[in-house]
Amino acid sequence: MCCSSCSKTTTQTSQHTGTSTSQTENINESLNDWQKKVLEAQGLPTEYDELDVSQKIAIRRMYEMKKYLDDKYGMEFEYAGYIPAGLMEKEQFFAYSKELGTDGGRNYVTVRTNDKGEFTDDYVSATLRDKFEKMYNDFVQDYFRSDKAVVFISHFECDYEDISEMNDVFYDCKIHGQNQIFISDELCNAEKFKHFTVDYYKWLYQKGIYGNTRITVIYDRDFDSITFDNYTDFYDDNQMEFDIGLFVDENLSYTNTSFSVYKMDNDKIVCEREEINLDKYGVN
Repeated sequence: MCCSSCSKTTTQTSQHTGTSTSQTENINESLNDWQKKVLEAQGLPTEYDELDVSQKIAIRRMYEMKKYLDDKYGMEFEYAGYIPAGLMEKEQFFAYSKELGTDGGRNYVTVRTNDKGEFTDDYVSATLRDKFEKMYNDFVQDYFRSDKAVVFISHFECDYEDISEMNDVFYDCKIHGQNQIFISDELCNAEKFKHFTVDYYKWLYQKGIYGNTRITVIYDRDFDSITFDNYTDFYDDNQMEFDIGLFVDENLSYTNTSFSVYKMDNDKIVCEREEINLDKYGVN
C-alpha cells in the first residue's frame, strides 16, 4: 500500500498515540468501514484476523493519520497512498480532501511523523497552490497583455509554519516548487522570449521565490487545447517553437539556462540548443 510522495511537509503538529509492534500483535480489533474499503481496494483481506502483522500496523496507522487530518481541518479526507516506515524511508500517508477532490494529484496532502512522534502535514501548501498559481498567471498575462500565456504549478511547497507570518511582498525563499509556463508563438519571437525569461527571473528575485520553471512557446493553433491534465503532451518537437529551463536556487541565483529552438529542416524538426547567459540580457 504505497504511492509516490508529491510535496514537502511543513511543521504543523498534533500528538498521536503510538503503538509498538508487539502491542499491535496482541490487539484483537474489528475494522471500520473506511479501513475495509482501503484494504479491499488493495486486494487485501477485510477481516482483521486475516491480516499479517505488518498489514495490521499499516491499516491502524493509516486510520490514525486520516483522523488526524479530519479532526484538524474539520473535513473528510480520502486515502491516496501509504508508505510504511523502513530503514531508508520515513512513514508517509497520502490523502486528499473529499470535498476538493484530487485535481490531478495537486491536492494531495502528506502526513508524516516528526522526531517527537507527532504528526505533521502539508495541507497549507495544498491550499495555497491556487493562490500562487493565480499570482503567476497574473504576472505572465499582464506581461504579454494577453491570455495566450498560462502557468501551471505542478509541484508547490510552502515552508511557513504559521500562515500569518507570510508577507505577500517578499516570501523570503519559503515558497518554492515547479512551474510550467506556456506562451503562444503569436506573442514573442526568440529575442523577446529571452527577455521574458530575464524579466521573469527578476520578478522571482524580487518576490523571494525559488524553484524550477520550464518556459515553452507553442504554436497558437494548439494553445487553446492545453490544460493541466494534458500539458505534458505539448512537450513535443512538433508543437514547440522555443523552450528553456530556468532553475533559481535558495540564494535566488539562477543556473545556466539551456535555450532550445525547434526548426523544420528537410521535412524534419531539428532542435538547436545553446546555453545563454542571462546577464547579457540585463539581469545585473
